[in-house]
Amino acid sequence: MTQIMNQMIHVRFDGRSEELTATMLHLANPATDSQIRQAIVSHFDLPINYLDDHVIVRTSNAIIVRPEAIYG
Repeated sequence: MTQIMNQMIHVRFDGRSEELTATMLHLANPATDSQIRQAIVSHFDLPINYLDDHVIVRTSNAIIVRPEAIYG
């Protein structure tokens, strides 16, 4: 049986930084990167491919969704 997790999801886009929970996004454990992106764009009413270039980093405390960092 899949349970809803209450893990924190930190989202950064357009200069914004938002803290959400998996429960707020109706995500089950475990959620794939694609499911996380889809839930976030739906939550913020963004175009479906809006977060395609964002990286998803999983830590023991949170999931971080952020733009890819380019170092040069």
